[in-house]
Amino acid sequence: MKLLEEKTAAIVDKLFEEEEEEDSLETDSSAEDEEILRIARCLRKLGDEYNNVIQAHMENLKPEFKYLETDQGPETFSGLVNYLNSKPELQTHLQQLGSEMNVLRIAVVLGIQIVREVPELIPKVKTAMINFFNTKLLSWVQRSGGWEEIVRCTDSSQ
Repeated sequence: MKLLEEKTAAIVDKLFEEEEEEDSLETDSSAEDEEILRIARCLRKLGDEYNNVIQAHMENLKPEFKYLETDQGPETFSGLVNYLNSKPELQTHLQQLGSEMNVLRIAVVLGIQIVREVPELIPKVKTAMINFFNTKLLSWVQRSGGWEEIVRCTDSSQ
């Protein structure tokens, strides 16, 4: 399980590197690095359809961003994901994809949107996302066969 937690952290790091420098792939990267990059890109695509809906809620969520900078950051991020997950407009694919996949999509887009709004929160958002994935979704990721299987399943369902 520790290895999966470390891979989750690497994926979140790569997700935000992709945000900073779109399509950056080092030529000397290992096969594992390329796999992590592929997973991060897939997670970004996975949440694309939620971008507009979540963007519409960002103004209401902004007062909560200050709590991301405190020790309450992971709990705040989790609460924001739960809040968005309760919105009917984000439930459209819940039956098709399952609740974990829906939560994963929301968490990815929320993290990216927060960083776009407040770039200096990148380290705190990364930490909160890693914590969220490792506490709320890690057992599902493991039961599903790992991140590679999750993105493989999403590739075939889109």
